[in-house]
Order: sequence, then C-alpha cells, then structure tokens
Amino acid sequence: MSKRYLCFWIVVTILTLVVTSCGGGATPAPATSEPESQATTEPEAPAASQYKEAPILAEMVKAGTLPPVEERLPGVPFVVEKGVLISETDLPDWTPGQYGGTLRVGHSVANWNPDIFVMMDEALLQGQGIGMDGIQGNVVESFEVENDNKDFTFKIRKGLRWSDGEPVTTEDVRFTFEDMYANEKLYPSGIPNEFRVGFSVKGAKGTLQIIDDYTFKISFPEAYGGFVRNMWIEGWKGYTLVINPAHYLKQFHITYTKLEDMQEEMTAMNLSDEWWQYFANKRCQNWDMSNPRCANFPGLYPWILKDSGDPSLLIWERNPYYYKVDSNGQQLPYIDKIVSQQVDNVEMLNLKALTGEIDFMRESTALVKVPLYMESAEQAGFRVVLTDMHVDSSGIRLNQTFDDADWQSVVQDVRFRQAVSMAVNRQELIDTVYYGHASFPLELVGEEYSQFDVDAANRLLDDMGLTEKNADGIRLYPSGAPINILLEHAAHAPDLIPVADLVAQYLKPIGINVTVKQIDSSLFSERYNANQIQASVHWSHDRGWDNDAVSGSVARAGILWNQWVSTEGKEGVEPPEWIMKAYDIDSRRWQVISGSEEYKKVVAEGTQWCRDNLPYINFVENVKYPMVVSVKLGNMPQSGFAIAANFSGEQLFFKE
Repeated sequence: MSKRYLCFWIVVTILTLVVTSCGGGATPAPATSEPESQATTEPEAPAASQYKEAPILAEMVKAGTLPPVEERLPGVPFVVEKGVLISETDLPDWTPGQYGGTLRVGHSVANWNPDIFVMMDEALLQGQGIGMDGIQGNVVESFEVENDNKDFTFKIRKGLRWSDGEPVTTEDVRFTFEDMYANEKLYPSGIPNEFRVGFSVKGAKGTLQIIDDYTFKISFPEAYGGFVRNMWIEGWKGYTLVINPAHYLKQFHITYTKLEDMQEEMTAMNLSDEWWQYFANKRCQNWDMSNPRCANFPGLYPWILKDSGDPSLLIWERNPYYYKVDSNGQQLPYIDKIVSQQVDNVEMLNLKALTGEIDFMRESTALVKVPLYMESAEQAGFRVVLTDMHVDSSGIRLNQTFDDADWQSVVQDVRFRQAVSMAVNRQELIDTVYYGHASFPLELVGEEYSQFDVDAANRLLDDMGLTEKNADGIRLYPSGAPINILLEHAAHAPDLIPVADLVAQYLKPIGINVTVKQIDSSLFSERYNANQIQASVHWSHDRGWDNDAVSGSVARAGILWNQWVSTEGKEGVEPPEWIMKAYDIDSRRWQVISGSEEYKKVVAEGTQWCRDNLPYINFVENVKYPMVVSVKLGNMPQSGFAIAANFSGEQLFFKE
C-alpha cells in the first residue's frame, strides 16, 4: 500500500470517528397528525441601539449614501445564535463572527454555481440544517397552522426591505398570486402545484387572503400538512415562490405598463409584442441568482449579484438590508463578498481547490478525491470536513420513454431492470469509488436486487426471451438488433465518471453492450428534458426533501410520463398503472404532517413501491460527503448533512 493511501485510510478513520461521535443529521421533531398551531418563537433580538454593521456599510452611512443600520433592519430581525441554523450537535462551537473577507469559490457551468445558489436560497420558513427541527419564520416573522391543517397564516417582518431599500409588504404577495400566477400568459397551467392540495397538479387550489399590509393567509379546502415543508425546504424553492418585488416587476407587466413603453427594449431582445417573455426575462427567482442578467435584482439574500463585466466571473456583495443579526446584534452576513471564477469542468475546480484558490467547495467534491485533498490540505490552507450526503450518490437512469421501440420493449419489463441491478458489483463500487463510506441501497432497491449475482441476472434476461446473441455475445432484441445502450453523463460530480465506466464493464457479462459518453452539463440537461437521453448515471433520492423517492423516481424512469402528469395529458405519454400508483402515494404523503406516524406509513408504502418496480436503480445509499473548507472559516458544521453548511452561509466568517 502506498504512503498516500495509507495516509488516506488513517485520515478517513479519524474523520469517521469524529462523524460518529458527533452524530448524524437532525431527526424530525415529534408531530401530531393535526396540529392547530405550528408557530414557533425565535431568540429575542438585541435592542436596536445595540445593532452593529460591517465597516464597509458604516462608511456608506457616514457618507450619507445609506441609512443607519437600525433603519435598514426590520422591527423584529431574525436572530442567529447557537443551535438556530444548525443544531448544537452538528455545530457545537458556534460563535459570533467578525466582519470582512472575500469567499473564493468556483463554477464549471456558465452562469450557475450550485454552492452559491444554496447559500442564497432564503425560504419563507427556516429549520435546523435541512430537517424539520426548529421550524420558525425566516423571511416571515411568524406563521400559524389552523383548521385541521387547512389554513396557514404568515406575518411578514414589519420593516423588512428589499436590497434596493424598498419595503416588503403583502402587496408583493398579492402581485405574485394575482398578477403572475393568475395570468394565463405567464402561467398557462395556473397556480403552481405547491399551492394545490397534495402537491399535485390535480389537487384543489389554495386561495390567498390579504389580511393587512404584513399578514396574509393561504387556505386549502382539504388538509395539506406538507405545505409547511414546502415553504421551508422541499425542492430548494425559496421565498420567490410566494413573495416577489412588485415595485420593480410592475414596470415589465402589461397591467401596469403600456406595451409601447416596453417595446424598445423588447424589440432589442427580439421579443416582438410578447410582453410575458419580457417579464419572465426580467424576473429573477432563487434559481437565477448566479445568472448575470439578475445583477442588482431586488432580493432578500445575504449577498446580491453584481455586474462583474466578465462573463466568466460572478461577484456577489453583501446586502445592506439583510434582515438577520447574530446574538450580539451584528447584522449578517459576516463575509463582505463572494467571487466565483468559471473553469472548464469539475476536474479544474478540484485542481483550484488543491492549489488553495478556493475557500469553500461541496458540490464538486467526491470521496475519490480525498487522498489528493489530504495530501494538499496543509500547504493549500484547507481542511476536509466529512459529513453526510443529502442524496444517494449514484445510480442508473434507464429512460423508459426514450424513443426506441426495441428499447421500450425490454426496459419497461421489470425483469430487465432487476437484471441490470444484480449485474452491478456494489461492493466493489463501495470499496473503490466510495472507500467504504457507503452502503447497499436496501431502502429503495432491497436486499435481493442489491446483490451481485450475474447468474441470476442472466436467468432473468433468459426468462424474458432474450436468449439470442450475436458473435460478440451481446443479446439481441426480439427484432434481431443487438442491445446497445448509449449511457451519456455529464461530469456533475467526480464519482460519476468512474461509476459510468464500471457500469459498462458490469453489464457486458449479461450480454448488454454499453457505450459511455461524457457530454457538457448544459447539453445534458437540454437533451434529458427533451427525452433524448437513453440512459445515464446520476445521483437521486434527495433525503433533504423529506422523501422524494417516489415522485422523483417517476421523472427518472420516464421523462414523458412525468410530462403527461404535470400537464394533465397535454404533453408527454400516458404512464402505465404502476407509475400512476406512485402519484397516488405521493399525493397522500403531502396530506399528512411530516414526521407523524401516518406519514411514516405512507413513506414505507412508497419505498416498497420503489423496491417492487425499480423505477430508478440506486447503486449505493448513505454516502459520506467531503467538503473542502478554508482553515480560516468559522461556524462550519462538523456533522449532519453537508449541504446544511451552504444553507447557513450567512453565519460563516473568516477567523483572520
């Protein structure tokens, strides 16, 4: 064994002991099936006279270009202290930070930095880490759940301001629901599914009631206990689902601005008289916060995107109106600026980390890189934090709606998917790609089909009638054509590259030929959404979204099936009965309170559905996630889900 790998195993063992001793992710709080109130209290805010601000903002106040800090904060700011954003178990040494510094990050896809997207993703509500513990108001000051989980009342923080200084009121909520969601040009399918009972396109719609300038209620005709989760963490949606800056967006909306007043810029954008496309281009949602077109868009984020003048360079600067303070009265965030430089691919990002040019990286790391990280850590000035991955790291997507009759004739037979699963040597994957820090996918694949059994896999394919082979030993479709799978993937994560190559090796002994092709990330998304990807390897089952095993697997199983359901049959292909059962399970899951006994029964039904049907074939579960973090960064979680460090980015600070 080389010194490098000996060192690696020693370090990983130590890290494992640290993770074990400190505990895992936060567990859901006990919940009743029908709580009358879900309101929570925050830590008491310091007196306004005790508020402090970053030196750079203090200079602006002194120069008269910015109001005093007490006028920029809401009457009741969100207070961050130990155990608020991250549990004390996962961050026992939380401390008030100090101001200053530039956080250096990187991205490999134009106009998209996932680490920073999560760091900016402010939701209506806030919990600990990415779990259901400690749910409280975030953008809103408070909330209540009443009437058997049908009525949800929210109170916006009085004095909350957009990053341009304009006040946030229920007019921003009314505008979102009445002028956006109710406009058939902007939303042809109507109000988003988040506001339909059961989180379903077929669910009964919720209604909005504006109570006063800061209070609004969203009511549903049936119980919708999962709505609280939707307003917090499900899908990383952020506050833009409910609140948008009406004062800014009205200038691009036909109800408030004449077409001729918008025409000049619309013509320059080749939009003719299609004002709704113009509006959509001007509106920036939480997903758009690393797109240069959204520079200086009014937001409620800790940092605001600025125009860098360089398409490969993204820059965010602190929001002077950000609504959070720490327990000492210091307005957050602590860090002044974030800078992200674009590189060609994920491998280049890792090289920048190894040379000390990156202060924080989670999305693009992998266990396969840990030996290199540890070898370079001291010289480059970073440390490796080994925490939990919020997704199941890798698996194979076999697109059952891919436009090929031969392919559909076999892949839609569950025996084919079972055979593929049993041909995968998971133990080898765990040992070589994940260094022992993963387990078999017993939750979604099950014991039988997680086993490496080539003989059993071959028997399943024989039972399907796929007994004919060509001279190379490749099985033939009933039509006589060889079974060749084009497996295309993007380098979304370093582990997917070796996993894809190993899949091709694993399927050869059962008579299936796999050609692996790596493509550009943006091209992958475009082709995947267009139903042009036959097969791919990717992560799945986002554990941070309560449980997306069922609903998420449908889209992974057949993109056209998912389109058919989401458009109520207007697009896509009608799914088979076993797929429709998944939507029924998922709908019932959203009608109950997350964490309740009834909820757990529905989740168990969903995971059994996954094991029975293998809509998506997970390779591993419970993978650890290394984060590369500057040794100078404080308030960094040491356990729990890695992505929770992103969600609590406003409390990170440089110690020196």
